[in-house]
Amino acid sequence: MKEYSYEERHMGTAVSLSFVCPNQITADTMAHSAFTIIKNYEQRFSRFLLTSELSQLNQAGTSIVSAEFLTVLKRSLEMATLTKNNFNPLLQVKLLGYTDSYSQLKTNPSKNILPYVSYNTDHTQCDIHEKTSRVTLKQNQQLDFGGILKGYLATEIADIVMDMNDTCTGCIINIGGDLATRGVDELHQPFIFHLYNPITGIELPIAITNKSLATSGTYAREWQTDDGIKNHIVDEHTHRNPKTDIVAVSIIADDGALTEALTKLFLTRGV
Repeated sequence: MKEYSYEERHMGTAVSLSFVCPNQITADTMAHSAFTIIKNYEQRFSRFLLTSELSQLNQAGTSIVSAEFLTVLKRSLEMATLTKNNFNPLLQVKLLGYTDSYSQLKTNPSKNILPYVSYNTDHTQCDIHEKTSRVTLKQNQQLDFGGILKGYLATEIADIVMDMNDTCTGCIINIGGDLATRGVDELHQPFIFHLYNPITGIELPIAITNKSLATSGTYAREWQTDDGIKNHIVDEHTHRNPKTDIVAVSIIADDGALTEALTKLFLTRGV
């Protein structure tokens, strides 16, 4: 067995894949499948693409959605309930100036911030008609799955690709630091990752097997506005960045959606 690694850029971030397989042809096939799924999800869920399913729903307020969209939406609403809305897909980070992909914000920084607008974050008011797959949002509601999608998708892809070929003994699906592992590395050992402490600069090695890992922080994704430096973490109560001393949170759990949602909970409410 040998570990084969691949890297591309999707969803505005680096995507790294590793497969422990008997040959490169098998690994190439799995990588192609994984990247294809990621690209399809980006086309469906990006709020930066006017043609995406997400943008179309946000613009119209109601739409018949795909099975994939419905699954992500329902999982997001479950996480909103679990975290008491500290993760909430109705929080609008764009109103803090996050109006373009982060790479574009860094390339073309803007000091403008949109004026504060009151909006509706009551996720219980999102109407889902299961029989027709129609989703209807209330007035002043818009969805944004950026706080959960990468972790959710990493878990989904890890399961899909490992089911493709039972000769492979392990994989890593890493979408911008939100990752899922299955199996073991080429030495039949757990995969090792390093958690970075942004205050001390120390990296802590940690072994992960058949789990998901999500890391979120206020330090890594910032932009300048006329109201100061902002980040992508939004407080459910104020609709602004939370006032907290916590700058980074890493969570390990079975499910990527859960790990992502819990990082938002601890970043906004503390430990």
